[in-house]
Amino acid sequence: MSDQETKRLLIVEDDPQMSTGLVLFLESEGFEVTLAAEGDKGLEAAVTLPEPDLIVLDAKLPEKSGFEILREIRNKGVGTPVLMLTGLGGHEDKMRGFELGADDYLTKPFSTEELLARIQAILRRTDAAELKAGIFEVGGLTIDIEEETVTRDGEPVSLTDLEFRLLRYLIRHHGRTATREQILRDVWKLPSEIETRTIDRHVNALRKVMDGTDESTWPIKSVYGIGYKLEGVREVDNAS
Repeated sequence: MSDQETKRLLIVEDDPQMSTGLVLFLESEGFEVTLAAEGDKGLEAAVTLPEPDLIVLDAKLPEKSGFEILREIRNKGVGTPVLMLTGLGGHEDKMRGFELGADDYLTKPFSTEELLARIQAILRRTDAAELKAGIFEVGGLTIDIEEETVTRDGEPVSLTDLEFRLLRYLIRHHGRTATREQILRDVWKLPSEIETRTIDRHVNALRKVMDGTDESTWPIKSVYGIGYKLEGVREVDNAS
């Protein structure tokens, strides 16, 4: 791989021989790889931070299938690209995966070279679509990422620089739980050992200008003992 930031992959695969081979190969190609051998653990890893850059998901898993995992993460608003691996080669299975939000589909058996090529192609597309611009709506607010403006019903909403950076971070990771330590590191650029209660105060400031009156209606949800998660984000079509 290039000198760019190391990409994180989540592999959800229950076959020990297959998963071991995938991990060793992808790590040799410079990826940081997390392995989940069970559906529930794969789902948990998919919706928490640090988020993977791509999920390689086996469709046929015990207890919870890859299709079920894909449906759940998309329902939670998680947009991480997903490459499905499966021995199911039928057209209907492929269509089901794509309809649920898969980005690509690779049928077993496959070569590692083809797997790598597909992963790299997906990552190139997603790199080009990083949250550097875009207009989003959540909690009654309209947020223009590029212009760094926030409005409500067409009127400007005044946020501090830190409040805007926190809101942008939560939008970027919407649907995922971000720990206080991760927020402190990524937004405040401070060591995670520093007191994190200041984050709570900034979250409360954002809640005051957003819809909702309590935990059940706030877009920024508290994940007790862990951190926060933003829900209900919608990207605005600039053409509309």
